Parts: sequence; structure tokens; C-alpha cells
Amino acid sequence: MTDDLSTLGLECSEDWVPFPVTGTIDLSYWARYQAEELVERYARDGEKGNARALARDLERAAADSRSREPLGAFGWYISGHQTVAAVLELDAIHPDETYPEVTLDLLAESMSATDFGPPDVRRVRLPLGDAVRIRQNLVEERKRLFGPRPVVRTLFHGVRPPTTDAAVTLMVSWTEPVLDEPLEGIVDGIARTLKL
Repeated sequence: MTDDLSTLGLECSEDWVPFPVTGTIDLSYWARYQAEELVERYARDGEKGNARALARDLERAAADSRSREPLGAFGWYISGHQTVAAVLELDAIHPDETYPEVTLDLLAESMSATDFGPPDVRRVRLPLGDAVRIRQNLVEERKRLFGPRPVVRTLFHGVRPPTTDAAVTLMVSWTEPVLDEPLEGIVDGIARTLKL
């Protein structure tokens, strides 16, 4: 088997903006250009967009994803909203000396937290292979010394394609509870499009 993931891909709607997480592209320049594209898309949808606010948010969200060095990342921008609603990151976990085999049980154990009780862990079958699906809420670090600790909502899919030793991971995070139900359906649909 091989660990080559160069052909890894997924399909999602134009609401998901791809972030430049690799290379040397200037994030400020990219964010300004991408913000103008979003303003045009919002206008087509009958909504108003603020290019300056969108550019600031795009740059911040892309820089945050870039700091984790995923294979790919996307921001979900809902027409009329000036900040990212959810972030999707695509990555891989490779075997190493500590874990010579990346199993679904290992993924379920290492990616689960009990901040708000036991997570919802399910075994699922995706076109790319057997997978584990974890839906949970996590407590984020405080942004200010005495500020509240925000709740981050996540949906994780870890897939073991039969053609590689690595596990492909897809993690989506958001903060607004009203998005729970629609996002779960959207993300499950995106996970079914993963291909290698």
C-alpha cells in the first residue's frame, strides 16, 4: 500500500470557499479578491455583502486553518453574512512508530472528547471506505483572560481507504447551534463525495 494522497478530493457547493493553506500566496491579497467574489455572489442571491468585513474574516479564517497545515480547508460563507459560518479541514493521519496501523478504533478514541458528555460515535460506510463519524461539542480556550469559553460544535469523519495505510479525515467546526441540523446533513453529503 501507499501513502500517496495527491489525488484526494471532495465536492461541495460554491458556498464553501477554498482557503489557500499551502504555498506562499499572500493572504491579504487573496482575501481582498475573494471578498469581492463573495459580494458578487451575495448580490446574485439578493443579499448584501461588505467587502472590507469579508476580507478581514477571510484572511483570519484562512490564516487559522493554515496554522494547522491541513491538506485542504474551506470556509462556509452563507449569503448575507460577513463572517464564516463553518470551517472544513481535510487532512490525513499516517501510521508511525507509536501507531503502526491507523484503525477506526484509534480514530474514535483519539478524536473523541467528553467536554459535554459522551460524543455521538458511529461506524459508517462511505464510498471511499469504512469510516467513523463523531459528532460532539467542545469547549474552546478563552479569547480573553476573564471572558467566556466558547462552545465549538464539530463533526468529524475518519475514513480508511483500502488503497492507503493512512486515514483520511474531514473535520467541520462551527459555533452557532442553529446550524447543527443543516450542517450535519451537508457535511455527511460532502463526506460521501471524498475520493482518492
